Amino acid sequence: MDRKEFRTDWFTLISYALLVVSYSLFFGALLYRSGKFSLTSVVFLLLVLPVVGYFFFLLKKKVTVSNDGIEVFGITGRKKINWNEIEEISLTPGRRYFLFISSKDGKLAVVDDSVDGFKELLKEVERRVPSKLSSNFKEVASSYKRSYTSNAIILIASLVLLFILIKSFI
Repeated sequence: MDRKEFRTDWFTLISYALLVVSYSLFFGALLYRSGKFSLTSVVFLLLVLPVVGYFFFLLKKKVTVSNDGIEVFGITGRKKINWNEIEEISLTPGRRYFLFISSKDGKLAVVDDSVDGFKELLKEVERRVPSKLSSNFKEVASSYKRSYTSNAIILIASLVLLFILIKSFI
């Protein structure tokens, strides 16, 4: 059986891991400085939880392509769509590229370009269901170039938080 898995790329994982660490240390330092557990402490904890949750989601995110179809575990949940059930596959360009796979029964699987081997995934989908591609799919896929702007912003934000943390204790 021909089966390929695509997971979150390492640069994205490292970016978010650094953000989780810097957020946690930053808010931990604020709690430490306040000296007591209060409503503010709960708010700080709530600010860290979405970042931690998204990081763990990125660790679990996976796209599996097999002879039967494609299975996407992403932000919209787990979707398995057989090749013969696909209605259309489209690719949306921008700062981030998104691959949309819609089925005849209304399921929608979404994959962003933070998966390692996104270009290979596009070729795999094109190879398996060429008749279901949107009219501009090939043009958009051929011009695909991964943008690292989002990751760079996350890294800069993490470094700013760490810098503030270091400066506050020196």
